[in-house]
Amino acid sequence: MKTKEQQQLMDWDNELRFKSAEYSDIKVCDIAKKACEFAFENFKNKEKLFEGYQYEFEGKITDVALGIDSHLQKSSKNKKSAVIKKIILDTINEKKYLSGRAGFIFLLSVMKMDEELRQISTTKIEFWKTPRIRFQLLYSLYKRKIKGFKEQVQKLIEDNPKERELIKYAKKYIEQEHKYK
Repeated sequence: MKTKEQQQLMDWDNELRFKSAEYSDIKVCDIAKKACEFAFENFKNKEKLFEGYQYEFEGKITDVALGIDSHLQKSSKNKKSAVIKKIILDTINEKKYLSGRAGFIFLLSVMKMDEELRQISTTKIEFWKTPRIRFQLLYSLYKRKIKGFKEQVQKLIEDNPKERELIKYAKKYIEQEHKYK
């Protein structure tokens, strides 16, 4: 049986995923902000199910990013929204959300925020060491074909030899980096 807190997050998730076509970007961002903060405040138990998260709220915040992604897929104009770009960056810069920010890193590639992705990859060195975030960072750089991170990617391979999916994209990135912009 779901708690009232779990139900509240599920309601917001359903709004973002299934009803947001009717909503303004401002309303989508308001729901996302409320959901992230609510998750942070109400789900501080140690995470026991999902590897790479310390606390339950991290996975729930990642789910909020997936809800935003669902909204973005409904209309190409949504991917140009300055309001959505702002919430993505604000959430990435909110340290208290820890690895929950991984989904928002993915949104950088969805929104084609290449300059911001490049800057975050350069300045947030800790992201390269954070399991959930490092994969999204690598995947986003690979997907958006952004060059200049061969050294960091090579280090990922050396430091994480058993992470098959990470290694797969790391090798692809290194192999194709010379073609990137």
